Amino acid sequence: MAGDFKLSATLRGHEEDVRAIVFPTRELLFSASRDNTVRKWSLTAPKPPAYDDTIALQGSHWFNGLAYAPPSSHHPDGIIAAGGRETFVFVKHVGSPPDADPHRMLIGHAGNITCLAFTEDGRRVISGGWDSQVFVWDVEEGNVVAELTGHGGPVWGVIVYDAKLVLTACADKIIRIFDVNGKSLKSIKGHTDVVRCFCKLPSGHWSGAAFASAGNDEVIRLWTLDGAQVGVLHGHEAYIYSLAILPNGDIVSSSEDRTVRVWRNSKCIQTITHPAISLWTVAACPETGDIVSGASDNVIRVFSRDPERQADAETIRSFEESNRMYAIPAETASQGQPFQKENLPGPEALQTQVGQRDGQQLFIREHDGSVTAHLWSSTTSQWNLIGSVVSGEGSGANKRQYDGKEYDYVFDIDIEDGKPPLKLPYNATESPWDAARRFLERNELPMSYYEQVANWISDNTQGARLGQSSQPAPHQQDPWGTDRRYRPGDAAQSSTTGERRLPQRSYISISEGNAQNAVTKISESAKQLQAAGKLDPVSLLSDDDLAALQTLVDQLNKSSSDPHPTESQIAALLTACSKWPRKERVPAIALLARLAVSPSFVSATSSGEKTIVETLAQTGLLEQRQETANNAVHALRLIVNLFASDSGRLIADGAFESALQLTRPFASEPESPAQYKALAALYLNYAVLVVAGAPADESASREARAKVLLIDIATLLECESPHANDGDALYRILCALGTLLTLGEDFRREMKSGVSGTLHVAGSKPAAQAQNVKEVMQEIRDELR
Repeated sequence: MAGDFKLSATLRGHEEDVRAIVFPTRELLFSASRDNTVRKWSLTAPKPPAYDDTIALQGSHWFNGLAYAPPSSHHPDGIIAAGGRETFVFVKHVGSPPDADPHRMLIGHAGNITCLAFTEDGRRVISGGWDSQVFVWDVEEGNVVAELTGHGGPVWGVIVYDAKLVLTACADKIIRIFDVNGKSLKSIKGHTDVVRCFCKLPSGHWSGAAFASAGNDEVIRLWTLDGAQVGVLHGHEAYIYSLAILPNGDIVSSSEDRTVRVWRNSKCIQTITHPAISLWTVAACPETGDIVSGASDNVIRVFSRDPERQADAETIRSFEESNRMYAIPAETASQGQPFQKENLPGPEALQTQVGQRDGQQLFIREHDGSVTAHLWSSTTSQWNLIGSVVSGEGSGANKRQYDGKEYDYVFDIDIEDGKPPLKLPYNATESPWDAARRFLERNELPMSYYEQVANWISDNTQGARLGQSSQPAPHQQDPWGTDRRYRPGDAAQSSTTGERRLPQRSYISISEGNAQNAVTKISESAKQLQAAGKLDPVSLLSDDDLAALQTLVDQLNKSSSDPHPTESQIAALLTACSKWPRKERVPAIALLARLAVSPSFVSATSSGEKTIVETLAQTGLLEQRQETANNAVHALRLIVNLFASDSGRLIADGAFESALQLTRPFASEPESPAQYKALAALYLNYAVLVVAGAPADESASREARAKVLLIDIATLLECESPHANDGDALYRILCALGTLLTLGEDFRREMKSGVSGTLHVAGSKPAAQAQNVKEVMQEIRDELR
């Protein structure tokens, strides 16, 4: 019988969570991360293994899904597919240069892509995502050849079972079996919570099953293709994120309980504890039987049963020590209930109690009153120390009660105007991403809020540490007031934490104004202008137009992040914006700005001969010194809000030069504080876009675009307008400037002199005394050194 898995190699290089891994050969593995990269790891030494890494794919948002197809006549070196927040499936040849364009970029998903799988011949790739859609793509043609429909929630997992069958795992708790051409064959119910992952089991497997599945109900279920459940594997104590199968038939699983577990004959035969909260992914090498994990501590770890491929004794000892030193939150250890350490056994239990299964937990009250956690190893028949249990950052009287449990924070989340806020409980010991995900799943909210909520939690709990008081320091006070309320779409403000703000990676939107008031004003103006004979027939709004706009109020109240405007609603607003007297245009352009976050708005306004940015120019909405400055305010906000969707960013990208040319006059002389704030948001979004990827016009380098944008940013920072003295706006403009400086050392060196002078001017403004402004200015100065 083979021995236990032991650490073989530790691979460091990713800067954020490792979300997906494939391990196709002993010489090669690929990993996808929240740091916006897919990395290729190549074996450089076999015993013990050592790997060199290169960036195989660079995106502008995080990656979740990853798949590999081996070499074939079509792809001699093999291909990879990756997808995530950008909603594109990127297909790239293995071995192509890191900066080479993808072989294919498959566009069709409306939400984050979570999972990918190639067919056996590598000619098709299947993708699933938060939009509840599953597409079958022809890789060479670049189009959808089939759609697997019927999912009632986000799709978290997909596997190609054989040349005919595809299985999907869904948040609606159902496993579905399709043929590869899209025909639905069977729906399997049995999971009691979200289904996340699969692995195919080999013929003649000890379980008698064809495949295994797992998810949020914390168990692994074994199924036949007829939908009969033939086994359930218990042992994990939190969500199970990933499954893999070893060449000998052992099942491997990874979980949010810090463990990778190995299963044989319905029992857990080994538990591999990690010094990380979430084990997002696990994969097995079909050639060696080694396994690899990817975790929330940004680290990839390879484990082997072969002594020749195991790390040296000191490296293994260091890994085991990092597990023993790991601080386990009391809230995690006791599933959120008050931790009753007075009822725990003493150290003698480690000698007298025998574990019932591998991976069973035992908590011990040490003689000094501390609590330690131990896991039973069935291989060695002993309890292994895995960490110390500690109280959360807001222990004692500062804890807050919610739903019968104690938390460090209980946030209010405003999802819909006019409705009571939802509660988001959070402990400083957990991952903001996990807390955000659980909140959205519990309240059945769109996953489009995922990144915003997670980032907001992180920003508003920065500086919190185990053992500290939960009362924030003055410089950490909640920017929304004492109720710590979050509103999707609002940009979170940074607090003093010592953590880096640059480069900024997230786009911001501006969602302001009362939709009902705007529609009421439009209706009143329509009647007054018609009665006064100031409108020609093509400028009139019909009763149907006004009724459609009234419906728009409900759409915005229901979802400000994507109100799904209709073409008739957009057309009515465009009529008012372009043909009415300028003073009467304000409510219509204000509504259009609110709608610009929606992909359907982009489609309706930019599918003809001109884009919405060109429309704004032709209608004069971005001219200075109009009868009202608010037309320009809302026109600026409209361009800002285009960055909220992938399709909108394509329009903003293509309009880079024209948009800046149109808005440049306001940089030297903002006509109102609102214009100043809107320009700040616009420049920040364009800075993120420039740094994130190449421009639409390949002849223009990112550096060339950055120089143009930097001049406009400097103009705005140095302007002497009385309207240019808002602290939040100044902070955003500086973040835009600092983000551009992260393009590279040569660019920083070239820009250093001019930027230093601009910083000196900006630092003399009264708004520059704000703490977050001071800190980002210091970070920029550090970049310039």
